[in-house]
Amino acid sequence: MVKAETKKHIETVIDRFDASFYFYDLDLLRSHLSAMAEILDPDIKLWYACKANPMSAVLKVLRNLGFGIDVASSGELHQVLNSGIKGEHVIATGPGKSRDYLEHLIKNEVKTIVVESYNQVVWLDEAAQKLGKKVDALIRVQLDWNEGKSVLGGDAITPFGLGPEDWKQHDLQQFKNINFKGFHIFQWGNIMDPKKLESIWEKCVENILSLAADLNVSAEIMDLGGGLGVPYKEGQTKIDFKEIHEILVNLKKKYNLKTIWMELGRFTTAECGNYLTKIVDVKEVRGKKLLVTEGGINHCARVALTGQAFPCKALSPSNVKKVNFQVHGPLCTALDHLGDFDLPEDLKIGDWLIFTMAGAYGFTESMPYFLCHKLPGEALVYNNDLMVPRPPKTSYDWMI
Repeated sequence: MVKAETKKHIETVIDRFDASFYFYDLDLLRSHLSAMAEILDPDIKLWYACKANPMSAVLKVLRNLGFGIDVASSGELHQVLNSGIKGEHVIATGPGKSRDYLEHLIKNEVKTIVVESYNQVVWLDEAAQKLGKKVDALIRVQLDWNEGKSVLGGDAITPFGLGPEDWKQHDLQQFKNINFKGFHIFQWGNIMDPKKLESIWEKCVENILSLAADLNVSAEIMDLGGGLGVPYKEGQTKIDFKEIHEILVNLKKKYNLKTIWMELGRFTTAECGNYLTKIVDVKEVRGKKLLVTEGGINHCARVALTGQAFPCKALSPSNVKKVNFQVHGPLCTALDHLGDFDLPEDLKIGDWLIFTMAGAYGFTESMPYFLCHKLPGEALVYNNDLMVPRPPKTSYDWMI
């Protein structure tokens, strides 16, 4: 059920633009973040993986509550810096760091840089020497493990970091312009079971402490990445951050760790965001009820990429019987399938659907220009005030 005040704001945007849009409740985001910050152990540092949602208004809420920001590209870095966040509050991750990009990070005083290859170590050291600086770095490690598949690789070979044996082939002591502060290890995403996370983290820490000793490198910082899931499926229970925090505190004590870092993406912002689109056609095909919507995977591609849909319901509740509908967007591909949902039987053309948990990996993960449909707008509420930073745009606004 959408809160009455939230629905009022949403209906205002619908009346104003009559086009698909994302809607973010930043008051909910602030409340969620504040609850996390209040219980935080001083030796546990939270970063926000802004790939989940790099909107400037979202970044500013995180900045104001003392969260660091994780960037994975020059575009994300510029967005973060332009939002008033200083480089000292930024960590740079991502496998594709060129020599020029590493120099750019140093020039912008980025606090910590994650090195993902031996080339990056060499380039970072050269850039730091050229600029007359010493830089802090974490070593990204990719483990050989049987934990299964994941969007971050899981047990597959990926471009993230090097394996322990690969790192052991190199003498890291020779790089005098780099302070190796610790390690970064993160291969699994969207896990809903805290006990499974605890088991993964324990194995990670044991492997990394052994590698640190072999490399004669500090393990002062243990960056466990993210991986905290959110309830996309009906009946799933939301993770209690207090339980996660307790696991991290116990992990720190058990292994005598100095500092633990976490880079939370979807767990930070997913719940505060919704995607809204209207029904443009209703039909029955070979015994199956279908809804065709104005926007599809061009606006929210997650379901096509992961096979898991955003939860969906009718914006206006109804007491009529619910039936199962396949929901498809407007693209000329069967991949444009937003999911199967139990929705009111009397839905009609012009009614609106709301997809929840869409505050992370929504618009910026999508394929907005395919078929030249309208780009979705982005609206938000903050201090209960409605703002529309970016209205929906037609192809006239961007095509050449």
